[in-house]
Amino acid sequence: MLMKSGLREITESAEKPFSIIEEFASLSPKRKVLLCDHLFVEGRQAFYNTVELLWPEATSNDAKKLEKFLFTLKNRSH
Repeated sequence: MLMKSGLREITESAEKPFSIIEEFASLSPKRKVLLCDHLFVEGRQAFYNTVELLWPEATSNDAKKLEKFLFTLKNRSH
């Protein structure tokens, strides 16, 4: 039973297009903070390396999209 649900999840995820914003939303709070620290403190290269580590299927456009999203969130929160 558990194997069937795992297979179903894999096939459904293969049908859905990759969305970096949705993937970010599903991260644990600690990983979200890590990504933000890398972007806002360590620098863009650390951020891009972390995005690549977390989501190997992400493109550079996906990383830029997430970067813009995080800057927008930061600017709107103040």
